[in-house]
Amino acid sequence: MATPFYLVNVFAETHFGGNPLAVFPQADGLDGALMQQIARQFNLSETVFVHRPERGEHAARLRIFMPDYELPFAGHPTLGAAFVLHGLWGLGGTYTLETLSGAVEIRHQGSAVSLSLRNGVQTASSVLTQAAVADLLGLAADDVAEAPVWVNTGTWQLLAGLKSFDAVACCGIADAARFARETAERGVAQLYAWAEQGGEVVSRMFFLQNGAVVEDTGTGSAAVNLGGLYFSRHLAPFACTIRQGDSAGRPNRLTMSVDADGVITVGGNVVEVGQGRFVLP
Repeated sequence: MATPFYLVNVFAETHFGGNPLAVFPQADGLDGALMQQIARQFNLSETVFVHRPERGEHAARLRIFMPDYELPFAGHPTLGAAFVLHGLWGLGGTYTLETLSGAVEIRHQGSAVSLSLRNGVQTASSVLTQAAVADLLGLAADDVAEAPVWVNTGTWQLLAGLKSFDAVACCGIADAARFARETAERGVAQLYAWAEQGGEVVSRMFFLQNGAVVEDTGTGSAAVNLGGLYFSRHLAPFACTIRQGDSAGRPNRLTMSVDADGVITVGGNVVEVGQGRFVLP
């Protein structure tokens, strides 16, 4: 028995840019353990599985897996799945997808896909101080704008604001064990470093996978959380473009906006690069 899958690059400006993703559009009948094994087999940052929706007015329900665990929400799998389903099912320009963290509104315009969330935002302080996060990232204390903060608009992530694009480009995490100890307050070790100048954001996302620090090249959920952070600080409406992945050789380009009501929209271009059939055990 085999099931189809599609390979796409999300937030891509070129064929080999963006963040790779595997999409399984016919996942009904696959249990969580099998989906986790398939995600581990592909070993991409995420693999997304499409199921029948729980509510009839929605288009589909998504299950999103990293190689090691399932996520309640992630941006680039949601957008990549939307791109594939739009082409396969002839969906209209707007519709709703379900994730474990809630409903996500989708909009299409050519190869560009955007998602909008209305989940509200939660924030929490971190045990990491401004000086500690600077040291963890290999930076001087005055390269960091403030102490990092936890943000949740669908999934908890630790956001560290830096003072310049150069600081973002130069940062890195050399000590995986320390990273695991100091950033896993919410169960998952990860850190989103970002800086904003004149409506442009440059960012990098670090997370732990199989005991090693890995860099994600395009993180839609973190872009959503950044919008949530701006809203929580009464800085909305706000809009920006986000550059991510350049340091890893996979340029990603995202758009993010948050309105005065707290609706956060993140989008980018999606490119299909392959398809096939996965043989099930």
